Amino acid sequence: MSKAASRSFALSFYTLLSRILGLFRDHFMAVSFGTGMVASAFSVAYRLPNMFRNLLAEGTLSQSFMPLYSEAGKEGEEAARRMSGAVLGFLTVVLSAFVLLMFSFSPFAIPLLVGGSAEYSALVIELTYILFFLIVTASLSSIFMAISNVKNRFFVPSLSPILLNLSYLVVFLCIFPFIDSDLLGKVKILCFGIIAGGILQLLVQAWYVAKNGEGPIFSLNYRHPAIRKIFKLMLPAALGGGFYQLGLLVDIFLANMVQNDHPGLGAVVSLDYSQRLVQLPTGIIGVALATTTLPALLIALKENRHSEVPDEMLGVLGFASFLTVPAALGMGLLAGPILDSIYYGGKWDHIATETAVLPLILYSVAVPFYSMNKVLISSFYAFQDTKTPLKVQALSFGLNLILNFSLVHSLQHSAIALSSAVSSIVTWLILSRSLTKHGIIFPWSGFLRKSLRLLLPLAVLAAILILYRSFLHESVLNGLQEEGLGYANSSRLSLFCAILFGGGSFLGTALLCKLDEMKLIAGKFKRRR
Repeated sequence: MSKAASRSFALSFYTLLSRILGLFRDHFMAVSFGTGMVASAFSVAYRLPNMFRNLLAEGTLSQSFMPLYSEAGKEGEEAARRMSGAVLGFLTVVLSAFVLLMFSFSPFAIPLLVGGSAEYSALVIELTYILFFLIVTASLSSIFMAISNVKNRFFVPSLSPILLNLSYLVVFLCIFPFIDSDLLGKVKILCFGIIAGGILQLLVQAWYVAKNGEGPIFSLNYRHPAIRKIFKLMLPAALGGGFYQLGLLVDIFLANMVQNDHPGLGAVVSLDYSQRLVQLPTGIIGVALATTTLPALLIALKENRHSEVPDEMLGVLGFASFLTVPAALGMGLLAGPILDSIYYGGKWDHIATETAVLPLILYSVAVPFYSMNKVLISSFYAFQDTKTPLKVQALSFGLNLILNFSLVHSLQHSAIALSSAVSSIVTWLILSRSLTKHGIIFPWSGFLRKSLRLLLPLAVLAAILILYRSFLHESVLNGLQEEGLGYANSSRLSLFCAILFGGGSFLGTALLCKLDEMKLIAGKFKRRR
């Protein structure tokens, strides 16, 4: 088993806490705001800065920065600190200018994007003004997190999303119960709470780097060689990520179009919440694997151990499949109970669940590919190749666009989820074949062998979940409600039973089959004892 896969197990464990808090956050969002105009406006307003945050903070910027920071470190710690300080200084100026630019264009661009009433557009613009500051805090935080990751320190960087989720929960649990305000007032308070969480993220990551003696020496030295190099690497990667973000803009446009044509459908919010559930395994597993893979590959390439790269990738991708394929299968088979367990109550009703079921099923198909694509893109970044992912993402964007506009009239908002799933599968196939340009042969035979060994545990999992969903779920729900439990809590207990039986059977079968990934997990727990 590769070192990156082993480290990612620990990082995934840390990230799990963040995702659990994210589920609580989404539950309170659903019951507080439902799927109406205010919820839709917040969803769109949060997505807009989040697109740029994902493009810069969680992908292009940090992964372009890490190889150059590692290279600067060869000259000594002070050189690395000066390099990171120059990048931070330049980035602060660029991001501030970008926020001002977006503020100037939002009143004209957003109404064209979201359509609907003037009141709806105005609310989206107002919330966007508040939330756009997330781009600055998240992007600067990502530099400090990348410094820690290069040093193979992952715990404190993994706390960053936890702090943001806690900012949500503080608002929901410590402020909302004590204020008498309508939904408009509450959603604005929530936005300011999120910004406070973003500032806290930045302060914690900066403190941790400084504590380890690696604090950047801040400067406005625009002529530092690293600035030209990092933006040379970032440009193709940003364009590639830009295609993905442009695809999200199309998704927002189409979801609002569907919602405007079917006002009671709640297409924007139900699609958004389905996507957030899919991000649970992707965030825990895919991001963790990608984060630990890049430093591992950088070390291997730095020491001219190119022959170890395919085995390292096989271990990481095998581990990704072992964790994400059963998660995808479970999400697809238990979509309704999952949605009811997390969101039902308050302003979220059965109609909202029914609206979100099909998108969740379609999104779940691509969970393994979302995760593996993050690993593959990190592998290209290790070779300082950001052009190949750019070309692949451009092709994926074109395919996604064609599928979206071809299917939206028949499948409505579910077309967006299906198009995303198909595009991610095609992206995985092309990226895996494109590694040959760096002399790396994708380990197809080993990957196929691992996939075949996974079939029996998956078959056992599928059989148990199908039987439970078909014959037991409704009986358990009715029995628990007869005992006085509400529908939401009954759904949660029934889902817990399904996960317990299904997950236990999958892991038990994997252990009997002696899968390498199961041995790694079992070994981790044995050492903890």
